[in-house]
Amino acid sequence: MPLSDDLRDLIEHDTTEAQHLLRGLATALPRSVEARHLLALSHLRRLEFTAALTYFRETLTLDPRHDDSLRNVGFCLLAMGDYEGALAAFRHAFKTLSGTSSLRFVALLCHRLGRIDEAIATYERLLANCQPTSPEVPVALQGLAAALRDAGRPIDADHHIRQLQERFRREPVGISSGLVTRNSSDDFHEWSAYADKSRLAAALTARAAADPAGRFPESFVLPADKAALQAFAAGPDAPALYIVKPVRGSGGQGISVTADLSGAIARDDVVIQRYLDRPYLIEGRKGHCRIYGLVTSAEPLRAYVYSEGIVRIAPEPYDPDPARVADPAMHVTNTALHLDHPGLSISQDPSQEDTGSIRSLSALLGRMTADGRDGAAAFGEIKQLVAWFVRLLAAEGLFARQAASGPARAFAPKLFGLDVLIDADGHPWLIEMQRTPAARGAPLVDRINAEMFNTCFRMTHFPLIDDATPPELIAALRTDDTARRRREAEIEATQRGKFVPLDL
Repeated sequence: MPLSDDLRDLIEHDTTEAQHLLRGLATALPRSVEARHLLALSHLRRLEFTAALTYFRETLTLDPRHDDSLRNVGFCLLAMGDYEGALAAFRHAFKTLSGTSSLRFVALLCHRLGRIDEAIATYERLLANCQPTSPEVPVALQGLAAALRDAGRPIDADHHIRQLQERFRREPVGISSGLVTRNSSDDFHEWSAYADKSRLAAALTARAAADPAGRFPESFVLPADKAALQAFAAGPDAPALYIVKPVRGSGGQGISVTADLSGAIARDDVVIQRYLDRPYLIEGRKGHCRIYGLVTSAEPLRAYVYSEGIVRIAPEPYDPDPARVADPAMHVTNTALHLDHPGLSISQDPSQEDTGSIRSLSALLGRMTADGRDGAAAFGEIKQLVAWFVRLLAAEGLFARQAASGPARAFAPKLFGLDVLIDADGHPWLIEMQRTPAARGAPLVDRINAEMFNTCFRMTHFPLIDDATPPELIAALRTDDTARRRREAEIEATQRGKFVPLDL
């Protein structure tokens, strides 16, 4: 009998409890394929790739033709940076079950490993065998065009870009959101490290010493920072409240606020931060902003911040009284955590930007200005904060290692999210990074994201040559990759819409 779908839901909403239950099931049912597969998925949900890989392989020992596990072995190896191992795994998955998704990854990995002719041939094989309506077709067209440009064949690449543009004209949101989602998942593997709250906290703390322009709450990773946390808590700048976060939680899972560190300080799986107890309030409630950044080139580095965003607001009025610290509906602003709360109000009208529990960034900035603060200045500080974060990644070598690990166009543009809290004085604070921001949500979220995804598509998918291109430029584009890169940057800049270039 299949295990309950409730376990899949639990993986999404409480991975710690899910893993506890699934380990017990895997022990009690040693021949259960599903128990091991779900346990693997729970580790994958937490970006614990080594553990996930172990359990996917155990699943395949029980069922060598288990489709999802065959692919996920390759995906885990890709996420761990083992491109040769991932290529072998996806080739095995395709040989076993002939899945188009596995073949696409074979093509992508050949491109990243510099085997460009093999990548082109594999993409062409994929397109020849895919159904026209397959979701793999747009991704394959994107990948084939990128490989052809890296191979010095811009005219052939433009042919496939025009095919992709035609699909975009017929279904703009579906095509653009699908590509952004795939590209975020298939990014350079080092991005996933910063989704781990402990890794992010350590990076932010280290970077502040060299570049103090960033603003983020003091953060302590346990158990490594236990002594530093105890000293901070005993010092003159100690806050009244702390926020405790599981290192790999998401969607508000497991977050708590406390005035007493005695229980939390003994844990070894959390990040403890100063709780920002003077937030800017929206109708008496605390909220946080989802800010979007876009990296279109690692070398040279080009990055943007989107000037629109999403604001998510807690369902209960804010009260910093330590006696109410146990109330997550007041402190934690992740909408997904409060779906059953009667105070959560989500408009079904996408034109309503300044009402209920989900609002637009522009509405928030306008409200701040009306309240006597400077919304434009607040966005200027948000832009500086995003630039500071991108400089952090650059200083840690992420972009240099990406540029050195394969041809430039083997890595698609990267959209990422930053969760930002604005304090009572109008200053933004960086709270978390989202490696793969959700594509769908409430009607207002869908409307804002649709425009952003469409802009991402136009910025990064275009022919280099058209009827107005001068002959001398055509000649340069056919023979000189520097000219192709320059042309890409020029067209990208004209199509950026609400994306604002970052000063790096």
